[in-house]
This record gives sequence, C-alpha cells and structure tokens, in this order.
Amino acid sequence: MSSFEVPTPILNSAFEEPKSYWYIRQDREPEQRGGRRPSIVYPPKEGTHEWDLGGVLSPSKDFDPGYEMVLVNLVRDRVKAWRQAGYPGVTRTTLELLQWWRRDGREHRLFFAQLEAAETIIFINEARADFRQGVMVPVDEPSDQQKAAGAKAFRRYASKMATGSGKTTVMGMLAAWSILNKVNDRGDARFSDVVLVVCPNVTIRNRLAELDPAHGEASLYRTRDLVPAHFMPSLSQGRVLVYNWPLEERPPPSRPDI
Repeated sequence: MSSFEVPTPILNSAFEEPKSYWYIRQDREPEQRGGRRPSIVYPPKEGTHEWDLGGVLSPSKDFDPGYEMVLVNLVRDRVKAWRQAGYPGVTRTTLELLQWWRRDGREHRLFFAQLEAAETIIFINEARADFRQGVMVPVDEPSDQQKAAGAKAFRRYASKMATGSGKTTVMGMLAAWSILNKVNDRGDARFSDVVLVVCPNVTIRNRLAELDPAHGEASLYRTRDLVPAHFMPSLSQGRVLVYNWPLEERPPPSRPDI
C-alpha cells in the first residue's frame, strides 16, 4: 500500500457532520484524526493565474504548502453554534423550512452537506447579529475596465459542493426560502420572489426545469419534499428563471410575466 492509500477511505456518514478524516502526507503513513478536516486550499501552479490571499487565507503548518481558509472555517463554527441554539434571528417562515428539512422520519433524507450549504446562506442573511460578529464576506471588485463600463462591486455567496452531493436540491431549498419569505413579507429587501439560475449548457438547463414552482407536485419542491404542501400556493407566486450560457442561446422565460 502506498503512502497515499488508506484501509478504509469512507469514515463518515453522508447524513452527519464529519467526525474524523485521514491526514495524508507524502512519504508518511496516513494518520486518522478526529474531528472535521479544516477547509484548505492549495496555490495554483506557478504561472497559471494570479494568486491573491485576499485576507481570508492563512498558511497552514499541518497542510503545507496549503492555506487554511480562515473565513470558511469561522463560518462553519458559527453556523454550527447557531444551529445548536435553534437558529435565533430567522423569520417564522425560515424556521419552519429549517425544521421541515431536518425533521425525523423524512422519506428523502437530506445530506449534511446539503443542509449546511443552505443553512450557511441563510445564516449570513438572517442569523442574529452576535452570531455573525466578525464574519465579513469581501465584495468582488470589478476591474478598471469593467468599472468604466458601469460595473459595480457585488457580494458573492458560494457553497462549494462535490459532484453528486445534490447541488440542484440546495438550489431548490434556497429558491423556496427566498420566494416564500418575500411572498410573506413584501417589504423585506433581503428576499426576492424571482430567482435567476444560469447554467453552462442546454442539457443542464433542461434538467433544472424542475426548479420552476409552476410544475406543482412534479417540481423538485414536492418530489424532494423541500416544502410542506400548504406552502405550494405561496411558492407558486414566485418565479425561477433558468437560462443557459452564453446569453445569445438563452430561451424565453418558461412562464409569462406576472
């Protein structure tokens, strides 16, 4: 067995927070460690593209030459504490959704990665201020050329998930969260009842059609049990527009303007 092979690659359940991981270093025996592996990123090969630490990375002694993603690890810890405290700060609609996704006896149980991804976006927008203290997501600044064309800085929230971990379901969770909150409180600027999904090609666009609430019981919201049945009339007041990239290939909206 080489130094990169381990006797039991799978250590954790997909439905629970990771409890252990393999610590692997070249030319050394793998070491099983308790807890969750910290989020680490490795620099690109020299000359491939610019490498900007951006104040959110710190050199890691354990994973040299990697860098610890300080902000990601901080957010993970805060989201966990917020979850354990019962999600203080969220709206009644959000709390009902969070409890629906985590309730016992679900036929379609959600992966931990799916729950945490949705919870993280909700946390940044709704968690009580003391839980979010010190959590500052930097804005994406446009280039000088883009600024000259009228572009402005914006804040991007990203949930990085592995292939096969259920990203489309997370998109549905977040679409439902935003639409339902907006329908229930039109004056809350944190939410929108229109969701734009941009995908790389026509094939994926067709797969994502199930994100349209207009499909009712055939939509992802019901087939994956993402919202209670009594939420569907409110959800149908929102729109999910799915466009493929590039723009010149995008289809007309699947539903007429409301």
